[in-house]
Amino acid sequence: MKSHHRAAALSGLRKFETVKRHFPSLQRSEAIVRVEFAGVCGTDIALFSGDYTVPLPLVLGHELVGEVVEVGSEDNHPWIGKRVTAEINNTCRAYNREAFCAACRRGLSNHCIERTVVGIVNYDGAYAEYVRVPILNLHPLPDKISWEEGVFIEPLAAAIQTFELTPISPSSQVVVLGVGRLGLLICAVAALKKARVCAVSRSPNKLKRAFAWGAVEAINANKSKWIEAVRKWTRGIGADVVVDATGSPEGLRLATEIVRPRGTIALKTTCGLPATGIDTTKLVVDEVRIQTSRCGPFAKAIGLLTRVGLPVKSLVSEIFPLEDAALAIEAAKSSSKVFIQPNR
Repeated sequence: MKSHHRAAALSGLRKFETVKRHFPSLQRSEAIVRVEFAGVCGTDIALFSGDYTVPLPLVLGHELVGEVVEVGSEDNHPWIGKRVTAEINNTCRAYNREAFCAACRRGLSNHCIERTVVGIVNYDGAYAEYVRVPILNLHPLPDKISWEEGVFIEPLAAAIQTFELTPISPSSQVVVLGVGRLGLLICAVAALKKARVCAVSRSPNKLKRAFAWGAVEAINANKSKWIEAVRKWTRGIGADVVVDATGSPEGLRLATEIVRPRGTIALKTTCGLPATGIDTTKLVVDEVRIQTSRCGPFAKAIGLLTRVGLPVKSLVSEIFPLEDAALAIEAAKSSSKVFIQPNR
């Protein structure tokens, strides 16, 4: 392999620089993946805007697919040439360390005390020609899953995690606030669990699309009395589960208005900004449960894509070269799904 590769490093507020990165010496437990596509998500937008602050410079990109081109140990040679995606939390378990931290010992590996996070926390991501990842974080892509579909494994796993931590039943009424990229996947997962799903958005186009992803009701949040419309749909009591996928700190406050007593607000927003104006008294009086979630089970996401064939490829709107990373993030603010293709 060559000694260096190109990467788009976020160097400051809304500023990328195309830089050369030298390949580090691989640990025995690591691999190098040639990146085919990297998806742009809401967290990337928040990092780019400075709302979500992390140490810079940093190569963003945590939704990735590619081909394994090098491994740190001959024992892992069978991975060479494999089409893969990768989990994003680099943990004690991922590196199979001799001594696990307290979180990993308790089975909370995604919350490893020593973790770095690909493209987010102290670890360069996939807006690059190549990315280094722990072997144990790799998942092979089945032949049935295309490169483009594979990019959706990470966000689909996050959508699945919503209902791993907030179980729902076929009788559950689930309201999804915000039906952008992640919101649509959440609608689909809830619908596959036979829940009744109501999509809420300010975008008529997104609401129309939500029906194809399992929603049975769609309510325009730009219209007056939309909260009353949600309550009418829930027969006046409020939703069993309200999922905040708005990408805005306002989402939590809105969710408190439409969740039923002893219902659950499931938070997915990672915009980096604090939520304000929350009526905690109402939450206590109504005995509302707040459950957050983030990264989810890749194996279940791969299985779901393989079995069900969700139309995720239809969400891809634009593909940008590495040099246009800033344009890609700006486009992602209003597009369905934007990819960066580093080796284009």
